Amino acid sequence: MRPEREKAARGQAKAAGRSEGPTSWPSHLLTFSSSHLLIFFVLSFVYLWQVVEPRLIYHGFGTILPEAPLFATGWPFLGKALGLPGGPVAYVSGFLSQGYYYSWLGAAIIVVVGFSLSALTRRHLAAAGFAQAAVPAAVPAVAFFLLCSHYKHPLPACLAVSLGLSLSLAFEKLPWRPSLAHAALGGSLAGIGFWFGGGGALLVFASLTAIYGVLASRDRRTIPLVLAVIAAISWILSEYVFLIPARQAAVTLTPLAPPLRTGMSLFQQVLMFLLYGFVPLAVLLTLLGRRVLARYTQRRAIRAKRPGKGHAVPRSTAGPKLAFLRQPAWAAVPVVLLALGLHFSHDQLRKSYVLSNYYAQGRQWDKLIELSRWLPRGRTNPFVNHDLLRALYHTGRLPYDMFRCPLIPEALLLTHEKGQSDLTQWKLCDVFLEFGHVNMAQKLASELIATKDHLGPALEKLAWIGVIKEAPETARVYLEALKKDVIHRDRARSLLHSLDHGFSKEQTAYLDRIRSCRCDETAGVTGPEPVDQTLATLLQHNPRNRMAFEYLMACHLLTGRVDQIAANIRRLRDLGYDRIPTLYEEAILIHQETAGSSANLGGYSVSRATRQRYEAFVQVLSAMQTQNRQAAFAHLVREFGTSYFFYYSFGRVGLV
Repeated sequence: MRPEREKAARGQAKAAGRSEGPTSWPSHLLTFSSSHLLIFFVLSFVYLWQVVEPRLIYHGFGTILPEAPLFATGWPFLGKALGLPGGPVAYVSGFLSQGYYYSWLGAAIIVVVGFSLSALTRRHLAAAGFAQAAVPAAVPAVAFFLLCSHYKHPLPACLAVSLGLSLSLAFEKLPWRPSLAHAALGGSLAGIGFWFGGGGALLVFASLTAIYGVLASRDRRTIPLVLAVIAAISWILSEYVFLIPARQAAVTLTPLAPPLRTGMSLFQQVLMFLLYGFVPLAVLLTLLGRRVLARYTQRRAIRAKRPGKGHAVPRSTAGPKLAFLRQPAWAAVPVVLLALGLHFSHDQLRKSYVLSNYYAQGRQWDKLIELSRWLPRGRTNPFVNHDLLRALYHTGRLPYDMFRCPLIPEALLLTHEKGQSDLTQWKLCDVFLEFGHVNMAQKLASELIATKDHLGPALEKLAWIGVIKEAPETARVYLEALKKDVIHRDRARSLLHSLDHGFSKEQTAYLDRIRSCRCDETAGVTGPEPVDQTLATLLQHNPRNRMAFEYLMACHLLTGRVDQIAANIRRLRDLGYDRIPTLYEEAILIHQETAGSSANLGGYSVSRATRQRYEAFVQVLSAMQTQNRQAAFAHLVREFGTSYFFYYSFGRVGLV
């Protein structure tokens, strides 16, 4: 009798206008499938690989992207992930993210995950009766690709949403019976989603369960029971299994979680909410629309049967002349959406920011300086400034070309933040190690390790610090931990081999340079002293610390302390300078003009060319009072915009 009852139930549903498929839509509209979107995913792969370059995202894990899940091999790391809501998804996401190290592989991972999300979305929309489901199903993938193009890391969120969609499809395929067993089964699936995908997967699963239950010809009396069981299981898991507050666990891997919203603009937050909410909203609107359409069709059929009504004129089956363009036009929709999103959210400084970080980590100083020439005029970033100043120092151009790009005084030692971010800690760790302030570098790296599950570069830095301090066994501890990193394990093995068999010439030169700059750290600076005091203390401990000297002079230039520039010229001879660098000469001339007396330059002298440039600058500057002010200023920018004369007079770099 069961087949007869199911057949009768389907007949009643059909009579009530609740058909199980999109049969009310014209059949010729249903020929479009996700295979027609292949060009969209191929173009997205090429764009992500060649333009976005996922390797730049990888080198921001833990610093620029503090919310990105890190990864390490071994049971301890996996066991910790299994004990947290959303931990398995974070673990898988961390593993997949290692592929970002190679841009082509990272782009492939992003596109495959986006395609899977699109396929799951299409199945939900088709189940709800949405005709042409393949095209709107690409919308979450578009949002995902746009977030990646903004150098965010929405992969964990995307995996959590995909898990919720998969569990919802599995639940909807089960025979629907108003029973406690069915509610318990729904709660079990919700528990799996909550454990594996956190609150994000649970949110998607619960919302779709409620929508399907209310609008898709189900027994509505069971829905409150199912939702109550879902809420109870998630609360029990939070409080008694994961041992964290239920409210905190509920927002894990959701758009409301602070880690997912860190540093996001309004547009990026909208994309994140679209990633989570598109399928439930589209299913809701589709089911409501089908109900309205069914009632309208039923009323038309009743009116058509009334006496006096003529037969309906059959529609022509001939398609329009341009029908062959329908499928290409539909296939172009996701491409157009992605292009529009990229156009209206374009930011020239965004890629420069991550590219600067990538070059600094790889010590590609020449490329970093080349990058500075393409920075957008009038815009800057303290971290980009910081990296550029380091590049200028390492190429010997800091006292000469410092004012060839926009500068922020706080960028020198990243004092622009009230509290140090992970990125600031990492960059200062690198800089302080080069200064020879090894204890400070160790402190910063240790703090990063304490707040991160596994940060490979920080482990490597601590290993080098152990070698510098002649504590090889301490270095081995960090290198053994680094061996669990999928990408950095070869570097760990190489360093372990060097510990056993001796360091190469390059490694020995690096160690000797740091050790030669190492200061007496029994009374070393620990912050938060002013920048000039920090650098002066380092220089006092080691008068031959050239990097500390040039950074101290850069600090005085940026803050207008020309008297301190003149007072420190006497240090040049001990540091091996043949003559006074150009920017120091310009500051000395300004000091002599304002003080009305000559400075003791310790046997050095200002070049004749610099004096002539200063006289020409003063002449044009004076002309601004009597001549066309705008024309005179434009002349100053053109001829003296990169000089310290201009920066001291106007408080900014002059850019054409």
